[in-house]
Amino acid sequence: MKKTTYVIGHRNPDTDSIVSAIAYAELKRQQGWQNCFPARAGKITPQTEYILDRFKIPTPEYIPDLVPKVGYYLAGALTTVMETTSLWDALEQMEVENVKILPVVDGEGRYRAVLHHNAFASNLTRKINPHRKAIVPTSIRLLLQTLKAQPVLTFNADEVVKSRILVAASSTASFKKHLESEIPSNALVVTGDREEIQRYSIEQGARAVIITNGMPLAKGLRELAEKRGVSVMISPYDTSSTAFLILYSTPVSFMADEQAKPVSANSYVRAVREVLAGTPSRCVPVVDDSQVVVGVFSESDLIKDPNIDIIMVDHNELSQAVEGLDNYRILEILDHHRLGNFSTRYPITFINRVVGATATIVAGMYIEQKATLTPGIAALLLAGILTDTLMLRSATTTATDRELAEYLAGLVDLDIETFGREIFSSVRQLMDVPVGEIIGMDSKVYEEFARKFMVAQVEVSATNDLIGRKTELLEALAGRRAAEGLYFAALMITDITALSSVLLIDGDHEFVRRIVFPKIESGIYMCRDILSRKKQLIPLLIEQMGAGLES
Repeated sequence: MKKTTYVIGHRNPDTDSIVSAIAYAELKRQQGWQNCFPARAGKITPQTEYILDRFKIPTPEYIPDLVPKVGYYLAGALTTVMETTSLWDALEQMEVENVKILPVVDGEGRYRAVLHHNAFASNLTRKINPHRKAIVPTSIRLLLQTLKAQPVLTFNADEVVKSRILVAASSTASFKKHLESEIPSNALVVTGDREEIQRYSIEQGARAVIITNGMPLAKGLRELAEKRGVSVMISPYDTSSTAFLILYSTPVSFMADEQAKPVSANSYVRAVREVLAGTPSRCVPVVDDSQVVVGVFSESDLIKDPNIDIIMVDHNELSQAVEGLDNYRILEILDHHRLGNFSTRYPITFINRVVGATATIVAGMYIEQKATLTPGIAALLLAGILTDTLMLRSATTTATDRELAEYLAGLVDLDIETFGREIFSSVRQLMDVPVGEIIGMDSKVYEEFARKFMVAQVEVSATNDLIGRKTELLEALAGRRAAEGLYFAALMITDITALSSVLLIDGDHEFVRRIVFPKIESGIYMCRDILSRKKQLIPLLIEQMGAGLES
């Protein structure tokens, strides 16, 4: 896997988080970061889906977690060997490449076995056991390659046949008896320039006659060999070396360890540690979902840095980040929220500006760095600004947001008011969304006074659309609060037409009792003129938490 940089927002991403990741990754690629890609840590909202579909922008890759996986540590060129390669060539490749194991693959790159020295030694010992006749599975093509032999005649060159090696070292009479006791069509006869041996072997239909020391085939025998379908080759080596190399001409798949199981590139590193400890070479082949070999994972990889770097956008707190993010090097952070309790092992670029949207920061960087704003990216950034500032009406909106929104709208010939209403009209799809997804779309977990709480926010064009589902929503909030041990769980439903919000909350009884907003009914409150979760609602809720602790 090549070194990859992911630009990723917070869990349960909103539109600003998604479009900022897409746009900033594109900016980085324009600056030469070829392997920089946007990613997302959760499901996109209907609003974001509408925007991406409208401008035909692909949805960023979904990364459910960044808990270290095997695939994140694969490095270097992939070294494999075809299952039809000779053992000799495979061992030579292991030496040249200086690898401990060599995955054996089929023609499609799928895993078949693994060659390591333990498996090779064990299998070879069985092949040359002096108490049994040696049987060598090989093909004429592999024999020619391994022996570097000169072909005279070849038949069925690619067929792998389990064959016996017969070395014509005895008298002619003894050899004839020896050959008669075998199946000639499976015999590999190794001989020198003894014409009578060559002739008899061909007459009996031996599988192949291998003539050593570079000696020629006796005159008049070529026609006979062709008639009998006997392959003939001339080895440049002496008899003992030729016989030895024949053993190594067997396909590597016959000498590899077929019992060794690969691990998935998606396997968690912590789960593979025990597997590594149980392997002879402390290495395991790695495959993808199609069983195609993608690398080799070894114990030494455990102390290396992963092949992933991170750029965080629209958040700077690990509690809001995708799980496992702290295992990777964070290169940059772009955000417009409060500073969280965050530290890194290396110096980083940290851009935190008092604006209404991260998209505003990214748009400004395009202009500052004279990068190309394509129509698609410009439209996405405009959508990010409008959604996070509630069409420039939120208390978080700044002059910079307005200026850049006007600039982007001019680039793509969009009217801000019309475009904003089109975006927010898409939230009517929430009526068909399960309540569990609604409270998770743009939810953030905070911690104050050693207590964790969650506040989600959705924007609608009429609060009645969701208030009608109040019972379901309150039950969902109660379920999430119990599951995560939260002090309270709340949903802020913001009406972008009335410029007010309704708060649904399930929480600690004493805390809920102190809420100062006008109460509509149990668990439901009217928040007039409150549009911003970050700047208006959260500070008020934290103040009430603190007041309760003081009392």
